[in-house]
Order: sequence, then C-alpha cells, then structure tokens
Amino acid sequence: MKFTTTAFFAILGLATYVQADSYANFFDDEDCNENGSIGFDMHNDGCFVQAGRKSVYIPNTGLISDQFCLVSTGPDGSCSCQSQAYDFTATGFCHTLDPTVGSYRFIHQSCGSDNCP
Repeated sequence: MKFTTTAFFAILGLATYVQADSYANFFDDEDCNENGSIGFDMHNDGCFVQAGRKSVYIPNTGLISDQFCLVSTGPDGSCSCQSQAYDFTATGFCHTLDPTVGSYRFIHQSCGSDNCP
C-alpha cells in the first residue's frame, strides 16, 4: 500500500509538471484578448521587442514558488538597462503593461533596482 501511495504522488507531480506552461503571450489590449503574440519562454532571459503592447498573459507554470521578473526598458528596444520591473509568481493571470515600453526580458529571479539613466 505504501508503494501505491508513493507512486500515485510521483505520477501526480509529473503530471503537474508536464501540464505546466512557461510561455507568456503579449497582447494589444489591456485584457489579454486581442492580437496575441507568439509564446515567449519565461526561462529564456533574452531580449525581445514587443513595442506598444498593453498586456501580457503570464501562464501557470505549475510551481507555486516559481519567481520571475519582467524587465522593461525604454522605447529604444535594446534591453540595455531596466526602466521598470515587475516581480511575479507564475500562477496564470493577465498583467497590464505600459505601451511606451519598447522591449522586455524575463529573468527567473526577483527584480533588481531600475538602472536606466
């Protein structure tokens, strides 16, 4: 009986991980409905341009302690500094954005201080 319980929880944990989603989508409206972008992997800290977007859908990664930071930069699209940052746990929600921001990147940790001149 103990093996059965252990196996059940192992399979349940694996199923939760398999169903997890780590691809965020950007939208033209504030409600995550209009003109969705391709999915951007939140575990990839590369820079991507999504100028003029008004919201982002943050998926549920399936891990309640999965901490991320959405780093925003100015309108130049270079990701050379941090002008705004948003700390979040990926639980599946829509977040409004500043449409004047030119580029973004996700980091898989808490946000640091803003450092744009």
